[in-house]
Amino acid sequence: MQRKLAILLEIQGMELRLRELDADLAAVPKRVAAIEAKLSSAQQNLARAQAAQSGSQSERRGVDREIEALREKITKIRSHSGDVKTNQEYRALLDEVAFAEAQIAKHEERLLEIMEQADALDSAAKEAAAALERQRGEVRAESEAAQTHSAAVQAERATLAQSRDRLRADADDTWLRRFDRVFRMRGQALAAVDREACSGCRVRLRPQFLQEMAQQDDRLFVCESCGRILYLETSGVDVSSC
Repeated sequence: MQRKLAILLEIQGMELRLRELDADLAAVPKRVAAIEAKLSSAQQNLARAQAAQSGSQSERRGVDREIEALREKITKIRSHSGDVKTNQEYRALLDEVAFAEAQIAKHEERLLEIMEQADALDSAAKEAAAALERQRGEVRAESEAAQTHSAAVQAERATLAQSRDRLRADADDTWLRRFDRVFRMRGQALAAVDREACSGCRVRLRPQFLQEMAQQDDRLFVCESCGRILYLETSGVDVSSC
């Protein structure tokens, strides 16, 4: 293979690798967002557990206040028992006390339920806090790995771009312009001849065209169908030795 083609083949390989690296870098924000989403989920779980815990504590305080108010009411009712003049009035006071005591008993049952639930809520909050801390550690590790990977990709890309630019300086201007135009349009500018057809578009090549390619390796041959630069495959292509 002549040097002009060998250079373009190497440039094409570099361009394809650069495209892969660019796609990798473009995907970094999505990877970071996915990592951060894990932390957001753990934070939401903790917030829900803490909200349930806070709600339970608030309800307990409310029940305590209700019980205290009823007890004060009973004390007040009993303090007025000496002012009662009839049995009917006395029975009415007793009924009020009995009703208040029944309400206290009901509130105390609810208080026991809240206290029993509190242990489970406290445990859930502690577990959610521990899970969040573990998730933070994982997110830190994954974020650092993503940053390290991104830096490595950027470094590889910079080195490869410099090598490509140096190689482009050695390329034939006419062939390079053709290469650039077809690469932008097709995504791949060069195609090997494969079983008497263009490997890019799979259209068969004329026998005379193939014969000319075999005999005139210094010419630029282009697929009449897709416009790709054609070459006959050889083993061990090496730009430095072409």
